Amino acid sequence: MMNIRNNTMLYEAKKAKHKPHIVLQILIFIVVIFATQAAAGLIIGVPLGLSMTSELLSKMSPADMTLSLEGIMSSVAEYMKNLPQWFGVVSLFATALVTFLVFVYCRGIEGRSFASMGVRKKGMAKNYGFGYLIGIVMITATVSLAVLLGGAKFTGLNSGVSVFYIVLFLAGYLVQGMSEEVCFRGYFMVSCANKVPVTWAVMISSLAFAIMHLANPGITPLAVFNLVLFGVFAAVYILRTDDLWGACAIHSAWNFFQGNVFGISVSGSAQSTSVFGTSFVTGKGLISGDLFGIEGGICTTIVMLAGIALVLFLPQKASPELPQEEPSNDPAPSRAPLPVYIEK
Repeated sequence: MMNIRNNTMLYEAKKAKHKPHIVLQILIFIVVIFATQAAAGLIIGVPLGLSMTSELLSKMSPADMTLSLEGIMSSVAEYMKNLPQWFGVVSLFATALVTFLVFVYCRGIEGRSFASMGVRKKGMAKNYGFGYLIGIVMITATVSLAVLLGGAKFTGLNSGVSVFYIVLFLAGYLVQGMSEEVCFRGYFMVSCANKVPVTWAVMISSLAFAIMHLANPGITPLAVFNLVLFGVFAAVYILRTDDLWGACAIHSAWNFFQGNVFGISVSGSAQSTSVFGTSFVTGKGLISGDLFGIEGGICTTIVMLAGIALVLFLPQKASPELPQEEPSNDPAPSRAPLPVYIEK
């Protein structure tokens, strides 16, 4: 069974200057999430708004300048259905601001160290590379299982795929995967563990992770359950490895290979370019996940449960003992006896 007795992240988190009550911590997290998402949204919204305006004006003749509100809304809706490829790339890179602001909060407000968030230089490249490999294996196993069970079919190599955009998406998902792991696990889960048992902290952060996807297209109860499972898997992997880099890599590899290698919707968001194509078989939604993508199917459930079991029960090397706070050897300060009488 996984042992976290000498977990450095949890140990360092105990040194935080401020450890809000769990209820207050959840409320603060909601504020942090909305603030960071709003900030990232501004980065995305400005170029999108300019592009949309330019596109609409280019299609309008001088006689159409008095276009009705209904006509404008219809044109906007049509534009949003066919967003340019660069929008997806910008959306991914914009999440770097989320990572930065979460770091600012943890360091500046709670007074936590980078080590308490699992962000350390030692072994970074090794942990990240191994995690990326695990992510590839997991998503490949999930898609392969869907094909074997008859829920999906490979349609082969896509002709005319843009190598330029594939590289950009690869880099973008490196940024996006890190942002969600820093936010939900490195910050929220570990901060919660300062006030509640670790098991509760894992479940609270995993539920929060799933709730953040409720507005995604094609969401289903099974998809929500699978998102919780992914959160649990990432959490126990982080606690076992005592490091955040591996989970960041797993998350990034899972999303990139799912969307831009296999051509499957990532949490309900369709990808504009992919190396290969994968089609879902009608009537096999339980296996394929339908509109939400493979994450909404039973194959993801199987792979995530297997991953959690392996992380929890595979043999584990003993972690080095952490220094314990030694009791003070200073004698207790003596108090002067109260005077029996008061001299006049």
